[in-house]
Amino acid sequence: MLTSIQVKKTILSIILLANFIGNTQCQAPSNLTVIDNIALITTAELSWVESGNATSWDVAVIPNFDVTSSLPSTIWVSYAANNPLLLTNLPQSSGCYAFFVRSICSSTDVSLWAAVGSTECSSDILNYLTTLSNDSFSAKDNNELQLFPNPSKNVIHLKTDTNIDQITVFDSTGKAILIQTQNCNEINVESLSKGVYLIEVSTNNQKRHKKFIKE
Repeated sequence: MLTSIQVKKTILSIILLANFIGNTQCQAPSNLTVIDNIALITTAELSWVESGNATSWDVAVIPNFDVTSSLPSTIWVSYAANNPLLLTNLPQSSGCYAFFVRSICSSTDVSLWAAVGSTECSSDILNYLTTLSNDSFSAKDNNELQLFPNPSKNVIHLKTDTNIDQITVFDSTGKAILIQTQNCNEINVESLSKGVYLIEVSTNNQKRHKKFIKE
């Protein structure tokens, strides 16, 4: 039983593409909600609304989530009962938990991920997740967007199959720290501190994402 020391946060369900593409005929869950138990940091309760006819779901958890984190590659649990789902013994986190749920429509057909952040997630990370809503964030981006050199100390050149309208660079907290709308075939990152960043490239009403390392 969850205690009264809880904070309930409902965020619009964010549909994300993982490293593989779910079949769009299998609808993702909606209204994903997390209840964090502050007294028991490793406990959380998830609830969602099934958008189609699925009766089982994959659930994944990423502790210490930031914009440089990969999307789920390991399933925390496959669940086939009425929600809400109580998650216990979560991996320890000193910051933001990201929770992911997707519908299992058949043995070969899964939906896209729906995701929600815990109360520990900063507003910048939540805003960052919102920018990924309905965007292409998949392995195919590696082929459609090329950055070089990567790692880089100063100028990064970008190559894509369409004209680039805008470049946005996010730091590890999800904060947009560079926005460029002119000369979008390259970007100067010399002023950035060493670390891992995410670059978002806007092209023809689509967004593509890729990580880079600033040396």
